[in-house]
This record gives sequence, structure tokens and C-alpha cells, in this order.
Amino acid sequence: MKKQVYNIIFFLMAVCGVSAQTDSLVKKGAEEVQKKILDPKDRIVVDFNFDSFLHLPQGIAQKAYSLGGNVFFMWDYPFGYGPFSLAFGAGLSTHDVHTNGRITYSMDGSYTSFEPITTKFNTNKLSLNYVEVPLELRMRTRGNHNFKITLGVKGGYLYNVHTKYEDADGKIKVYKIRNINPWRYGATFRIGYDRYNIQAFYALSELFLKGKGEAGMVPFSVGVGLLLY
Repeated sequence: MKKQVYNIIFFLMAVCGVSAQTDSLVKKGAEEVQKKILDPKDRIVVDFNFDSFLHLPQGIAQKAYSLGGNVFFMWDYPFGYGPFSLAFGAGLSTHDVHTNGRITYSMDGSYTSFEPITTKFNTNKLSLNYVEVPLELRMRTRGNHNFKITLGVKGGYLYNVHTKYEDADGKIKVYKIRNINPWRYGATFRIGYDRYNIQAFYALSELFLKGKGEAGMVPFSVGVGLLLY
């Protein structure tokens, strides 16, 4: 009789031990899942773009190799245990737009326009470099490998602008292009899986200051991106 009582007690203790271990593992697993959801992600953003302008002046054609890129360092703040997060940061953008248009000015320098180049040349580009602050609303699925969609805005200041022209006679760089809008802002979008995405930017500001340059020239970019760390 005593042996049976001992066996029952041992069995109950074993069940309780297994139950406690199971609860501990479940709790630990739940904490790991929550941690993965809560962990900030995609804090380094690297983009490779094709750059262009809407409404190029008549007679001005763009080259297909107009390339640029962005590098942003982001702070990612998840909303609880859900799929959404808010991210903001700072970084640099560079844009090289190759065309057959030469920058020209009115007699008093108050208006900037493009004039088609009629002679043979090797390179003719407008380079724009911005320091920018992006703000993004992010959605990503759970797990280590995520499907992601991001809507955002960004604004920036033009810290460097120049043209580069090269032909058989040599190379010329011109800085301090007149009448370009020093501020730029617009909407951003990206969609992708894991670290890879397709991304786009559409400016809500024009290239030139209003009334001081070619009207309606709006910058935009499309390309691919990497989300790191």
C-alpha cells in the first residue's frame, strides 16, 4: 500500500515538473516572439536609383544612365506587438541626371534655362547632393524574414550642386548653379521582402525657384534598395 502511495506521489511530482518546464518553454518562446516583433530593424538604408525630372524642357532628352543613390541611418520604433513601426533618421542623397541640355542664364542672371547642345560631347550632367531627414510608417510581417511596405516623406537641403561637361577638348565643372531651389521635399515608397526592396521618391517641390527657372521640373527617382542591420 505504501509503495502505491509513493508511486502516486512520484507520478504527480513528475507531471508537475513536466508541466512547469512546458510552461517555462512556452513562456520563453512567447517572449522570444515578442522580442522579435519589438526589436528595431532596418536601421541602415542603402538605395540605388534611376533619377529624372518630370516636364523636361522641349528639345532636352535624358540619358538612361542617370544614376544616384541614398544612404540613411534610421531609428525604428515598433508600435507594441503589432506589424507597424515608425522610423526617422538622417542621411545623404546624390543624383546625377545626364541630358543634352546646357545650363544658360538670362542677361541679368535672374532666370535659368536649358539649351540643347548641338555639338558632339561625351558627358553632360547635373549633379545634386542633399542632406535629408526621412520619416517612414513601416509595416512588416512577423518572423526573421519579412514582407515589408513603407510609406513616408523626406525633406532635405541642397549642400552641393554642379554641372560637368566633357568633350574632345577637355572637361569643365561649374558650381553654384543659380536659381535652384535649395530645399526639397516629397513622398517615398518601398515594398520588398527581407533585406531587398523596390523604392521610389516623388518630389512635391520643383527643381528651380518659382519664376526663376524652367517651370514644372519635378525630381523623381525609382530603384532598388537594401535594408541592413
